[in-house]
Amino acid sequence: MLSLQDLEPFAVGGTRRCYIHPDDEMRCVKVLRPDRTPEVRRAGARGWRRLKRLKSFDDQRKEYLAYRHLRRRGQLDYTHVPRFYGKVDTDQGVGIVTALFRNWDGRFPENLEELVPSGMTEALERAISEFKDWLRRELFLTRDLLPHNIIAVADGPERFRLVIVDGIGNSEFLPLSHWFKFCARAKIERKIRKFDHRIRILLPGQPGDDAARSDASA
Repeated sequence: MLSLQDLEPFAVGGTRRCYIHPDDEMRCVKVLRPDRTPEVRRAGARGWRRLKRLKSFDDQRKEYLAYRHLRRRGQLDYTHVPRFYGKVDTDQGVGIVTALFRNWDGRFPENLEELVPSGMTEALERAISEFKDWLRRELFLTRDLLPHNIIAVADGPERFRLVIVDGIGNSEFLPLSHWFKFCARAKIERKIRKFDHRIRILLPGQPGDDAARSDASA
């Protein structure tokens, strides 16, 4: 069992904590926050959502199944998504192990929610365009393209590469986008349109900045 209790997470998200793997500094271990376990999330659900199966509240399971689908499909270009190294038992529950990204200068990358409010640069605009081209080419499915789930890895002083680190997988009850390419293309275009809107409202000088940014994070 992997011990994480004496380590500080380098990032904390909406449902998980992220640690540098104690045996490999090039890998990340993601575990659920104690307040975001499936049991806690279902207990806090309202209405009919409380009737959903427990596993539907488990983000670890969702990500594992998404990576398993990608492996079965084969030949995925991992330029914009972390490579998956499997699951591991930890003292904080099941951990998901993926590649860990750092900037060219060794620092951890910022996510788009942190970076975009400073302004859109030519390098960032180019990175966003390359990311969207990759989504279309790979038919890569996500639950939502939220700015705080996408990091901008600085491969050089004027070179960014976007990497989606959370929200991976298909949210459809019937996975039509896994079965039919035209469904996948249509879904990806819808996600990209919403992503473009979320980026626009994060830019400085937009009316209602605070409310808009709160909406983009949802």
